[in-house]
Amino acid sequence: MTQYEQEKQSVVGKRMSLLFMVIFFALAVLIFRLSFLQLSEGEELLKRAENNRYVTQSIPAPRGNILDRDGNELVRNKPAFTITFQPLNTEVQDSTMLISELAPVFNLSIEDLYKAMDPHAIKYSPSMARKVITNAPDQIVAYVREHADELPGFNVIVEPIREYVRKDFASHVVGYLNDIPADYYEEHKEEYQQTDLVGTAGVESQYEKFLHGKNGTYKVEVNINYQPVNKDKAITVEPVKGHDLKLTIHSKLQEATENALKARVEEMGKTIPTVKHGAAVAMNPKTGEVLAMASYPDYDPTMWVEGISAKDYATKFAPAEMNRTMQQVYEPGSTIKMSTVLIGLHEGKITPSTVIYDPGYTKFLDTTIRSWKSIGDVDARRALAESSNVYMIETFKGVFDFNSLGRDVNHYLNVTLKEKMNLVLDYHKEMGLGLQTTGVDLPYEAKGQITQEGYVSDLAFASFGQNEKYTLLQLAQYTSTIANEGKRMQPYVVSEIIKPDGTTLQKTEPKLLGETSFTKDEYRVVREGMLDVSRKPYGTFYGVFGNYPIQVASKTGTAETGRGGTENSVYVGYAPYDDPQIAIAIIIPDNKHMSQSGATLGPIAKAMMDAYFNLGEQSAEKKEEKKAE
Repeated sequence: MTQYEQEKQSVVGKRMSLLFMVIFFALAVLIFRLSFLQLSEGEELLKRAENNRYVTQSIPAPRGNILDRDGNELVRNKPAFTITFQPLNTEVQDSTMLISELAPVFNLSIEDLYKAMDPHAIKYSPSMARKVITNAPDQIVAYVREHADELPGFNVIVEPIREYVRKDFASHVVGYLNDIPADYYEEHKEEYQQTDLVGTAGVESQYEKFLHGKNGTYKVEVNINYQPVNKDKAITVEPVKGHDLKLTIHSKLQEATENALKARVEEMGKTIPTVKHGAAVAMNPKTGEVLAMASYPDYDPTMWVEGISAKDYATKFAPAEMNRTMQQVYEPGSTIKMSTVLIGLHEGKITPSTVIYDPGYTKFLDTTIRSWKSIGDVDARRALAESSNVYMIETFKGVFDFNSLGRDVNHYLNVTLKEKMNLVLDYHKEMGLGLQTTGVDLPYEAKGQITQEGYVSDLAFASFGQNEKYTLLQLAQYTSTIANEGKRMQPYVVSEIIKPDGTTLQKTEPKLLGETSFTKDEYRVVREGMLDVSRKPYGTFYGVFGNYPIQVASKTGTAETGRGGTENSVYVGYAPYDDPQIAIAIIIPDNKHMSQSGATLGPIAKAMMDAYFNLGEQSAEKKEEKKAE
């Protein structure tokens, strides 16, 4: 071996030794690191591995039930199958293929199924299981279960869903559920899932925090398709049911009100195309309990539970969504005349025996304002019974110091008119009218509206209800205040909140909102005038309650709407006259010109009183007794 070869071999050897030392050192470090991980972090790594094959699912809590005043279930829960979908990685799941395959099976369009599955996490987070079909029929459930291996990400779960026992019964009081709004979810992430439904109207919305329970959890092992395995080893934390609500609703009265309202609107609509809606409400004037609240058309809240189609939304829900007893304001017409008489009496401008001649019209400046008929000489009581516009205008001429107009027109328009109008509005506010709500425990209540154009004619139109708009519930509260001789009660629909264990969490006590400035003697005059509306042959509601076994105090009204010559037909009343237990308000808007509220609303008012006082049952029993004889 030459010297060169010897030197070369020596260099190679040194390099190999160095390489072996580097490899040895690296292996030593790796072994040390593995040992460290095994000893110090093994438990954490094991936990991560476990979490990779276990998922924790939310178990929806049953919502609280909703009961009528007698404890009968109006809304409850029932178990139902729900088809869910969990997006997975594209190696396991082809969402496009799944949508094409399942759309005909699920009886959904490609677009609707894509929206429900949300495979690209546009609406829901990637880790959130989507609810594709709620209350799925048995054949779809069977298909998903039988083809589980071919449907990665799809599962069948059992969850409680809302059951509205009587469908559209009291639907505007009960309300409905809808998808949780994004902003609400962000504020309540700890309590809700993105796929939860929440109350959107009625008590379902107003009392959401009580009705919504506490969701449970279900930790279970899943396979590569995200489908549970080894269910017997799952770890479950049971959900907690929400609180029940007991309503003030009198079911018999509610049913009678809804049926009579629907029948009347539909019958009138056959010959009067503008008549499409109606509303009626009843409350206990002494406590404020809402006994019945009906708005026509109504809707079945069940359509929201299973998902509503665009067609059903447009044709069945949208026309019925508004609660016309408290979300819509109407011209009250002559039902406002009780307040006009009260103000005139209290301000000393008329007495109970003040007589004014009503020829059927009056000249007001350059305008002729007509009553609905020529009445003749009337005092305060008869002015209410026959609904004299002339009497009311002359009364407000005194209240508004109309004779001072000729002395200084500018001062009258800029000072006197405004001061007197504010005086009238203050009186109205005491009675529950004006730019305010009643305070009922339901969402989206509208405030009353006042139109003041600054003309002298404002005082005339204010006297018989043509320059203001109120909700029907305001008119019921106003009528209750008259029945109570000045005590204004706050309406409410929930009387009790009940815990899951059956004990009471909260009871609603009647709330006095205020008392009016009027005296009992002044109220006596108005109450007697309202009784004459029903009891005197010349009263505008005599044909309905003239011979009724219970004395009913009433007031009818018609109000021009400014819409194609139509008028609102309005009625308010309470009974019994000497011991008020129920006050009602009814409206059918957009009736034909010169319609009579007695003929229009009498069948509804009578049906409501019959139901509350059980008079219909008594009549039926008497007929049966006569047949037996």
